[in-house]
Amino acid sequence: MSRKSWLEKFLDWLYPPRCGVCHRFSDDPICQDCKSKWVLVSRPYCLWCGKPFDPQAKTSPLCGMCLQRRYRFDYARSAVIYDGVGRETVHAFKFNRKPRLAQPMGELMAEVAVRVFEGDGGLLPLPWHRPDVIAPVPLHPKTQRQRGYNQAALLAEVVGQAIGVPVEPNLLLQIRPMKPQATLGEKERWENVKGAFGVANPESVRGRIVLVVDDVMTTGSTLNEVAKVLKKAGARFVYCLTFARTVSM
Repeated sequence: MSRKSWLEKFLDWLYPPRCGVCHRFSDDPICQDCKSKWVLVSRPYCLWCGKPFDPQAKTSPLCGMCLQRRYRFDYARSAVIYDGVGRETVHAFKFNRKPRLAQPMGELMAEVAVRVFEGDGGLLPLPWHRPDVIAPVPLHPKTQRQRGYNQAALLAEVVGQAIGVPVEPNLLLQIRPMKPQATLGEKERWENVKGAFGVANPESVRGRIVLVVDDVMTTGSTLNEVAKVLKKAGARFVYCLTFARTVSM
């Protein structure tokens, strides 16, 4: 760990660092109390899209969504449940200008990725191959200017550094503005993303294994649309990794 410069120490004294979620004093982007309240995605979950199941319910290896509709991505996994402090973390990171939260969020996502690379405890029906490149889900330029950063790109950088896979932040493009997905119902979400994404250079994708990174997976409509354009461009496999996962929609 690098030592802080005198200027950094002075600024810490003048403006003591705080937890990005609860705002209590903390040297870390998120305090240990808040971090301990993240509810991790644990078994049982859908082997395809990673959606958590009710532990008390008898289920098939796939969720109802995966039994009804074949997603275009090959696998998807998430780190925490999008509820409680998990939800508060995403909101602080995404809407309250707390980009430092990308570090602990991305580190946990990387742990999930490594677990899946190793076979997810022998559960995967097909292997999850090590990706050639990581691509964050893009924002429309107008949205990114308003927010100041693309939260998915920040997470992708942390994940890429942790697992040693290069990140190509401009591999994917959002070619038209969309309504905020959070304001829409399930059916509207699927319509909202149609034709919204493109691949900047299809030749750079052909035959490669792409890991797509985003902050939250709800219906999977955004990730599915991104996977669709990547597969059309010739990607060999498309995997998806998010920090949080909505359990019900």
